Amino acid sequence: MDPVSHVIFARTIVAAIDTPDRARFGRGSGLTACLAGLAPDIDCVFMPFGWDIYLRVHEIGTHSLAGAAVLGCATAALVQRFARGSRLRALAAAGVSGAISHLGLDVLSGARLGLLWPFTGARTTLPLVAMAEPWLVALLAIGAMAMWMRRGQMTRTARAVLVAVLACFCAKGVLYAQTLRVAHVSVNGVQAQTAGVEARWGTLTQWTVFERDAGMLRSEIVDGWRGTRTPGIAWPIVPASPLVATSRSLDTVNNFLQVHDLPLAIERPAESDGTREISWSDLRYCKRPGPSATIECGLWFGGTFDRDGRALTQVVRVGGWVQTRPVSH
Repeated sequence: MDPVSHVIFARTIVAAIDTPDRARFGRGSGLTACLAGLAPDIDCVFMPFGWDIYLRVHEIGTHSLAGAAVLGCATAALVQRFARGSRLRALAAAGVSGAISHLGLDVLSGARLGLLWPFTGARTTLPLVAMAEPWLVALLAIGAMAMWMRRGQMTRTARAVLVAVLACFCAKGVLYAQTLRVAHVSVNGVQAQTAGVEARWGTLTQWTVFERDAGMLRSEIVDGWRGTRTPGIAWPIVPASPLVATSRSLDTVNNFLQVHDLPLAIERPAESDGTREISWSDLRYCKRPGPSATIECGLWFGGTFDRDGRALTQVVRVGGWVQTRPVSH
């Protein structure tokens, strides 16, 4: 979810569970909540070292309940140094609440988080809204304005805002359940395996459902309100070439495969000297193939190989940004 939503949601949660006279958390709690609401995204420091590394750690570590608790307490300790008269235990409670609100909002926007890491690798997601969903951002912004204008009654106002947000999530939950029922209806007697669902940005009723069967990866747009299904992308699952199989030994590919369920790989010339590049992506990152029949994806993970199949360089492509690093041995 976007930073603005995280900050407002965390502040709303903490204000809603405070007492009307703000005695529960005390001085500095508002700042603690806001900073802790952003704290789990501190794992962005891994981005320059490799987007594949970042994506692998992003679903665990700081985005687990244990990580959120540590970050919440650390944020409280930092704020207490500057907030005179504040109470560390109270600030820690506000900080942990704010950090956990970040995880909740991420799960509801489709992120697959290992909440119980390091005890289990199981991931949790409930994709009710899209990342930076405009109606949710607008609702939270209105709520933040209301809390600011009614500072003397912030707790009561925050609770009203929280009720409104939860009511919207419940309505989206009903539509999401209907979307899954529609998606699970077999087509031509063939039932594909649902491998992922994402809420579509800017719409209240539509989700993208990703499926796979023995020979195809595909997506379709499902409208839970109307009960309609619209075909999206389809990409065949083909036997891996020897070079594609070899590419699994690269760190970039291994990290990618650890956290993605709809992988596809393509092989293409890297240079005119006979070197080849193997690139992996996930159907979630891709658009419908163009006239060249080559699928277009926003993220690619892989590497280059020489004529003899030896790995030369590891490569990550994020849009037009290319990251390279040596092959580990």
